[in-house]
Amino acid sequence: MSGINKQSVVKRTLIAITVAALAMAAGIWAARAILEHKPVPDELAATRFPTAREIAPFSLIDHNNAVFDNSALRQRWSFIFFGYTHCPDVCPTTLSVLNSVAQKLGDLDEDIRFVFLSVDPERDTPEQLAEYVSYFNDDFIGVTGTPEGIEQITRQLGVLHIRAQAEEGASGYLLDHTASVFLFDPDGRYHAVFSPPLSADAIAADFRKMLQDYQ
Repeated sequence: MSGINKQSVVKRTLIAITVAALAMAAGIWAARAILEHKPVPDELAATRFPTAREIAPFSLIDHNNAVFDNSALRQRWSFIFFGYTHCPDVCPTTLSVLNSVAQKLGDLDEDIRFVFLSVDPERDTPEQLAEYVSYFNDDFIGVTGTPEGIEQITRQLGVLHIRAQAEEGASGYLLDHTASVFLFDPDGRYHAVFSPPLSADAIAADFRKMLQDYQ
């Protein structure tokens, strides 16, 4: 092999080695950049939306016969649970959990409201709801309304409520319904949702984190 050919081979080899080294360095840099700028996962038990959702108008009444609509969700945080007073298990259990949440958040200088919204307007009158929610917490609010009014908000949140066939010989009926707890922020927007199984400790801890981010 001539001297010129040897020089050419060496030159091509050096170029190949240099290109490979640069490619490796670029790959390492790119990987590092991706890792450094990768979004940090939302370390919450709740599902929090990147952008809180506006809710279309709805109109209901609370257990004091006062109007409960979109304006009632503003200027405060609202935890809303959908259920009914004849519920044998899920509703009383969830309201007990929410009572514990209220106690755990009692040190906060925030206006926080806990709402039990009935999906059984046929039986749950304002008077019935007033007696029911006060059993768990005197500050809890019961809400009801017409079937159409209830549908205005449940449809937007994807809350299911279906009348189940009663057992033979049993009086009345049962309802299958969504057992999640919905959180609205002080702008009246759908902010996050807590899905079962529900833990008072987890809900309270998540809310404190969301409160810091919101402020």
